[in-house]
Parts: sequence; C-alpha cells; structure tokens
Amino acid sequence: MIDMDWLLIIGIIISSYMAFNIAANDVSNSIGTCVGSGSLNMNKSLILGAIFMFLGAFFLGGNVARTVGQGIIGSDVLTTTGALIIILAASLWITFTLISRIPISGSDAIVSSVFGFGLAAAGPAYINFDVMGFIILSWILSPLIGLAAGFLLYYILKKGFIDNIKSAGVKDRVEKIFSYLQMGGSAFSALNVGAIDIAVTTGVMLYAFGDMGFDIKSIGAIIIALGVLLLGGRVTRTVGKRITELVPTRGFSAQLSMGGAVYFFVMLGMPISPTQTLVGSVIGVGLARGTDTVKFDVIKHIATTWIVTIPACIALSAGIYMVYHLIF
Repeated sequence: MIDMDWLLIIGIIISSYMAFNIAANDVSNSIGTCVGSGSLNMNKSLILGAIFMFLGAFFLGGNVARTVGQGIIGSDVLTTTGALIIILAASLWITFTLISRIPISGSDAIVSSVFGFGLAAAGPAYINFDVMGFIILSWILSPLIGLAAGFLLYYILKKGFIDNIKSAGVKDRVEKIFSYLQMGGSAFSALNVGAIDIAVTTGVMLYAFGDMGFDIKSIGAIIIALGVLLLGGRVTRTVGKRITELVPTRGFSAQLSMGGAVYFFVMLGMPISPTQTLVGSVIGVGLARGTDTVKFDVIKHIATTWIVTIPACIALSAGIYMVYHLIF
C-alpha cells in the first residue's frame, strides 16, 4: 500500500492539476460575455476573472464542498485512495475537453467520478440517490433558469428601452454605460464560479483526508487564479463569440442572469455547472432577438460533450479503481 504522506502529496498534485484545468475552462462563464461584447479585451478580462474567482474560491463554496465530499457517498466509502481516483478521472476528462476547446462542466465531471467510484468500490447500496437526484435536477434546472432569465431580462430591456432609442449616437452611449455594468456582472459571476470550482477541486480531498495541517483551499484558490491567467483564453472565445453575437446590453443581460442563478444554487450547496448556466443565459438573450441569431450547430456540439461527460467520467473513475484494486 502507498504511505499516507505520499497519498497526500499525490492528492495535492492531482487536485492542483484539476484546479488549473477547471479554472481555465470555467473562467469563460464570468468573462466570456465581456470579451464577446467588446467591453474588455482578453487580457483585462482574464485579470478580472482571476481576482474574483480567487476571492470566491477562498471565501465561498463550503456548502457545495460538503455535498461533493460527503453527500453522494459516505465517509466510510470515500477513502484517501478513492479521493485520488476521483479527481484523477475528472482531471483527465477535463484536460481532453480543454484541448478540444469545448466548455464542459467540471461539476458534472467530479460528481460523475464520485458516483463511478462509489459504484465500483462499494455498490449502489452506498450511494445516496436522494442527493444524486437533487444534483441531477439542479443540472437540468440551472441552464433552463439561466435561459429564461436571460430571455426575459434582455426582452424587457430591448422592448422597453433599447428599441425606443432612435439616435445611433445615443445607442452607442447606452452600450458604453452597459459595458461598465457588464464588468460588475462578470465580477459577481466570477465570485460564484470560484465558489463552485474550489468545491469541485478540493471537496473530496477535504473530506477524505480530514485535517491536513494546512489549508488546501488556499492552495486551490491560488492554482485557480493561475489557471485563469495562463490558459483561460481558449474556451472563453467559444462562449463569448461563437454562440450568438453580443454587445454590452446583451452581455450584461446574460451575465447577470447567470450570476443570479449560480448564486442561488451555491447557497443550496448544489454543484451545478456555471458553464451550462451561462450558455443557457447566452442562448436566452439570443432568442430574445430571434432564433436566427443563435448558432445552434455550436450549441449541439457543446451539449453533446456535456452528455458524454457523465458516462465517460463514471467509466473512467470505476475503471481506474478496478485497475488499482487488481494491482494492490
């Protein structure tokens, strides 16, 4: 068997690897609309995202970490080795999708990996299917809530205000004002995304290893910020530019809708996908302008990867456990 100290070191390395990758993927949820609408350039957007995702990771996320770490399977099933297997499986899948520039959900990946390990290591009797049911329901509801909120907010803004402005110069000034409001919305979203990401990347470690004599959450928050700054631009372009054409009023509507929806589920402790919620909000804003403004081929490609993530991570996690079990 592997010594506990080595397990801890390996766990920190794998968790840091996952935090780096998931932050690079998830920063698009808070700054993608800023880049897509032209409110901020890529470098400034990444700095904004890194700062507020760090703050969210450091100060928020306790409820979600509890759900990930001990809500799906019990502490008697979640061993230290199990924690390593779970985060390794999720990390491998996130890396694959990041290379492909597809904005998937790290939450889907880690929850599916926990589920796969629990099935392989202990069997279905040790899975808390009530909690899994609530998580799956939140996965379904969060993008739908984002879509509905994005649609309603921009539709009201468009019909009640924007369409009544006849002067092109006034419209330009209005968009300029909303570019600043959009930055505030992005900062609010980044706080909540950071809370989700720290729970996803360190939740199983916190509850498998217990008191480690140092704060792994702080390490995770730093790695999340680095992942945003060094690799966050890849997926950001997909969310910000490829789904629908954005200007600051549309970006503000999408970002505020997404931030509010994610905050609601963070308070409930549900490990939802900020990516799915933001994509839903962007689609909602696009639909408020007309279905011909939404690029459904891009959405289909993204949705396919989301759907594949769940069985892929279950199989990866269970497979890695079985290989480990055979060897040791």
